[in-house]
Amino acid sequence: MSKNSIIALTLVVAVIIAGTSFLLLKKGQNVDQNIKITQKPDLQINISPSNVKGNNDTVPLPTEEDIIRVFFNLINEHRIPEAISMMSEKMVPDDSTKQAWGVQFNSLKNIVVKKVEPSMKEEWTAQKETFKVNVNLEVSKEAANAPIPYYGWENGDNIRWVSLEKDQNNLWKVAGIATGP
Repeated sequence: MSKNSIIALTLVVAVIIAGTSFLLLKKGQNVDQNIKITQKPDLQINISPSNVKGNNDTVPLPTEEDIIRVFFNLINEHRIPEAISMMSEKMVPDDSTKQAWGVQFNSLKNIVVKKVEPSMKEEWTAQKETFKVNVNLEVSKEAANAPIPYYGWENGDNIRWVSLEKDQNNLWKVAGIATGP
């Protein structure tokens, strides 16, 4: 796992915890300030959401749907290396493949994730899940001359099936982006 992906994941979790703590404080609920986000020497992150309390509720970790939304938001914010770091090793096995994905993602503009819904749940395992994702986007005009025009994306609404798989560190990674199930 790259240092950039660890930083991105840490930031996402910190924002969720901070936002939830703020909302709980605003509602007048008690929040235990012993939130622990630690980084081990091997660069794995240990997050303990049970340390955030408010009327016996705990702050949930990001869901698989949140991961998909963060992935597309990173592309929208032109933070392509961070988005690519969220992809499985199978999807980006080498620098050449990373560069190809980077070129494609750089052609996508103004991405808005409209809906993320579970798909093919009967095929889900503890290690793999698939979601139907509706995104609205704009594709740059320069992508018209790509090997596949516009890399298969269209201006407006696009439906993609995004598969997530857990990696060796038990973290969800984008393992597939397809035009059909």
